[in-house]
Amino acid sequence: MRGKPNISRPTEIVNPSKSADQPIRPKASQRKGRTETVEHAARRPSQKRSIERFNAILEATEQLLQTAKIEDISFYDIARRADLPPASVHYLFPTMASVRIELSRLYNKQASDVVLRMDKALRMNPSATWQEWMRKMASDTRDHYNANRHICEVLLGPILHRESRLANMEANDAVGGALLENLRTVFIVPQIPHLTRYFVCLCEIVDALWSRSYLQYGTIDDESFEESVAVQIAYLRSILPETLPRRDGI
Repeated sequence: MRGKPNISRPTEIVNPSKSADQPIRPKASQRKGRTETVEHAARRPSQKRSIERFNAILEATEQLLQTAKIEDISFYDIARRADLPPASVHYLFPTMASVRIELSRLYNKQASDVVLRMDKALRMNPSATWQEWMRKMASDTRDHYNANRHICEVLLGPILHRESRLANMEANDAVGGALLENLRTVFIVPQIPHLTRYFVCLCEIVDALWSRSYLQYGTIDDESFEESVAVQIAYLRSILPETLPRRDGI
């Protein structure tokens, strides 16, 4: 017995203008919320007990990041490690992006402290050029990253949310400005328009190279590091003089 013939229906023609007016269906986390947007900022507590929970959540996440990938960690994983109810984690950190943003701020501050410590050490070397200064700064920052997997996961791992990327950009704004100010404490730097912006761009370039290396190899390997240093020096040579005089007394 023959079945019914397979008659294909004509493809419905979609009106582009009509389709463009239809909003994209929001994610589940948005649909369940009371507002149209998802808040990715952590709720910073003021009471002692809540502050302790806030810090415990960050510490638990850091412990998980010693072995786990950042995209695989959930609220339940953090709650179990911190020995807290999942609702407590979710209250202080509405999304996983908010956890990452807080850790990003913390780790970028630590990286800036490493740069400051190296800056003081380099002042003791009267023959160091700005090129050697930049290389030493990059080398010690790389060692700090490679010795702390959790930092690499947060700062160099995959970007999961727009807010995380914006937080990294803000951090690079701060690090780039601090890097230039540190350079000025040792060397006499000419007044160059938009110089701070150039140092911020430099941080973005290094981030991209180091992130690629970490995602590929789980570390900032030697070859990628040397490439990043070469790019830094070449980029700054297009902006700065080849030789910068040191400040008197340094």
